[in-house]
Amino acid sequence: MFEKEIDRVRKQLKQRLDTRQPSTSLAAILANANIHPSYRAFFKAEAEWWLYEERALRASNPRFDTSAPELQSVFPKLDELYLGSARFDHEELNATIDAAVKTRLNFLCRPRTTLKWFVYRGEPTKPLYEVLMRLNYLTDNAYLLDGIRQWAATRPAEASSYEILSVIEFERIVEKVDNDAILDLSQDEFVRLLDGLYGFFYEADPNLPSEAVPTEAVIIFLDDKGAIPISQALERLLYREELRTLTRSKLIDVINDVIASIGTNDFAESSPEQSEGPQTAETSPEQSEGPQAAQRVAKFIAQLDASTKERIVKKIFSRDHTQFDHTVQEILRRATWREAAGELDRWFARQGVAPDSAAAMEFAQAMHRSYL
Repeated sequence: MFEKEIDRVRKQLKQRLDTRQPSTSLAAILANANIHPSYRAFFKAEAEWWLYEERALRASNPRFDTSAPELQSVFPKLDELYLGSARFDHEELNATIDAAVKTRLNFLCRPRTTLKWFVYRGEPTKPLYEVLMRLNYLTDNAYLLDGIRQWAATRPAEASSYEILSVIEFERIVEKVDNDAILDLSQDEFVRLLDGLYGFFYEADPNLPSEAVPTEAVIIFLDDKGAIPISQALERLLYREELRTLTRSKLIDVINDVIASIGTNDFAESSPEQSEGPQTAETSPEQSEGPQAAQRVAKFIAQLDASTKERIVKKIFSRDHTQFDHTVQEILRRATWREAAGELDRWFARQGVAPDSAAAMEFAQAMHRSYL
């Protein structure tokens, strides 16, 4: 999804960085005012990760006692010089541009989901200091990043260097930080959370109407936030009235309409969850294998246009349609999205699929919608 926009921004970055050169220094990238601060931060964090790996190799070398005080006093200056001399060769520069653009758009569209996948890469646990290092790649949704850092700052100093954080606990922290931040926002303030997304598409698609973004991007954002009634209202406008782009003022109108309709008969009749009866997290696996699971599979197939499906089957399943069908049915048997998302993460890890790749994100989002 949004491949044309991603490709346009990617090409703009390549032009501004002159990727024809054999290598490009980090210093030159950071000094280039034509590069968006988000991408400069991504490059800097990537070089810092290289340095982190270099320090780990240095410390693990059994031939030298790197704990010697004389060496320990030299290492900080050496690390500073390493970072100052960091450079990206042609292949690394292009790969980092690609990762930076895709990661930024994903983080703007679905911040909670992207944080989990970008930080953990399908692994069940991470050291806390690595979690914090991964956050340095990102600058958008600063309130969310700062909230996680503030939580980490409350950890005991003697434990924080060695603390292991599970992906489940990380999800809980992200959700709490996000919910606490948006709880008391007005409609206008909530919509301002989308400023970064509007800015991205303003640069990425000159054919869009002024001050507008694709409606699908906002639906994804709202789904990620758990604002399901609003995302459903936008889906109805998208598919019934072909509202393909969305201005801030129109979004505020939709939010106000949904708020006004909550609790009325009109809203109850238009909400699929209301009409299907109560859904509970305690639904048993046996129940999930019945009609509800079949409905989710049918809904998944109906959302998924042919080109997207072919891209997913090609990039994730090596063109194996049988494996695709089997995997979809197995994951959508889970009674709740939380259970399905956990199973999907484990499947990505077993198959060696990067969960933050464009195809993996599209696959996961289509599955998520099946539970809405």
